[in-house]
Amino acid sequence: MNRHAPILAIVLLAAGCGSNHAASAPDLGIASSGSSRMAIASPPPDVFSGGVVGGSGAAPTTASRPGAGLPVDPVSYLAYAYGMRLELPADRLIGVMDGHAAACRGAGLRVCQLVASRRDGDPGDVLHGSLSIRAEPQWLQQFMKGVHSDAAGAAGRVTSQWTTTEDLTREIVDTEATLRAKRALRDRLQQLLATRPGSLTDLLGVERELARVQGEIDSTDSTLAAMRTRVAMSALTIEYGSSAGAVAGGTFEPLRFAFAEFLVAAVRSTATLVTVAGALLPWAIAGAIAVWYLIRRRRARRATNPLPPAI
Repeated sequence: MNRHAPILAIVLLAAGCGSNHAASAPDLGIASSGSSRMAIASPPPDVFSGGVVGGSGAAPTTASRPGAGLPVDPVSYLAYAYGMRLELPADRLIGVMDGHAAACRGAGLRVCQLVASRRDGDPGDVLHGSLSIRAEPQWLQQFMKGVHSDAAGAAGRVTSQWTTTEDLTREIVDTEATLRAKRALRDRLQQLLATRPGSLTDLLGVERELARVQGEIDSTDSTLAAMRTRVAMSALTIEYGSSAGAVAGGTFEPLRFAFAEFLVAAVRSTATLVTVAGALLPWAIAGAIAVWYLIRRRRARRATNPLPPAI
């Protein structure tokens, strides 16, 4: 008989008991992944009239609560992400962007988290920037209203804005069900380890299986926490761009560079001609002397031997 058979039997027994325990666990208000009904989230309010792009991304609500024989409807876990694009004068863009970042920091990490910030360009010419934050939905709604006011107060405008929604209901519900099953299996393994007699080899096998299950529980717990954070805190990305002025500081820069390039090209071509002329000048002088000598010799020959007069 295989010496590992007792270990396998103990593990299979624990898994079977854990599954039965998970199946008979009391309802926690979370629908299983096999449920055929899905609650429909209320549509987010319109932002294009100056309000908020989307609805709250906070913890969802259920249509009915357990109790009094009423069925429990599944919940919807929706993660909202918003985007806005602002056009501002270059000399005011930095102040507006820094003000938005300061407002997020001032709200505290529990309310708003600054994810990323970037700015490039010349404040006297063309300037671009972006700000990414993740915030509590109710606070974010008020903040987005303030972005409209800030843009108008800085002689700018909101040129575009958008919202995207990701439904994490299935992932969260499935992960919660898996987590409950793994915890039940862990509890059963701990019970077997504490009460069931066996050889040292069997006990070590159960401990290894218990450590493996605990590692899976920790990993699943982290994944579930990350998804819940995405639902509880909505994301916002603001893109900033400087508006074109009448005559910006760098308006004539391309023309200046063009003239500079023209001057450089003219100087270089002249230098090339001078170099070529310097290289050919000795040969030109030698050729001229040779031609002059030949012409002079021909004339001398004609003077010595004149042609006979024509009859």
